[in-house]
Amino acid sequence: MDLRVAMWADIESILDRISDQHRAEYEKIGFPSEGFNLRLLHFMMAGDTHCIWFDGKPQCFMSVAPVGDVVTTWVGVTKECFDKGIGPLRLGRRHMADAVRRRGKITSYVASEHPKVAQWMKLLGARQIDATVFEFACP
Repeated sequence: MDLRVAMWADIESILDRISDQHRAEYEKIGFPSEGFNLRLLHFMMAGDTHCIWFDGKPQCFMSVAPVGDVVTTWVGVTKECFDKGIGPLRLGRRHMADAVRRRGKITSYVASEHPKVAQWMKLLGARQIDATVFEFACP
């Protein structure tokens, strides 16, 4: 399992195998469509994006970029990544901690209604601000 700088082909691979919970969240903002892909691509180009790889495929992308005065995230995960257990979460947590050291506080806006989203975000190292907002910050 390793972390690699993302290429668009990696993102497309993840989107083709996206988890049901991310699919439901992304459908609210136009997935699947060219407009959705363009928004994601522009977000990626404004910051930095990495993928967690295992089983020979990219399984999760984590993008961090400024949007106005706020540094925020865009994350996509395959079902295989959720099923893998703690390994991807540990790697993702280290990556987000490194991103905070480089960029400062990072705010994550989550539109998912999945019952475990708060637990998953907390395992990644985020503090819950309200029902849809999480914050990654130095301890």
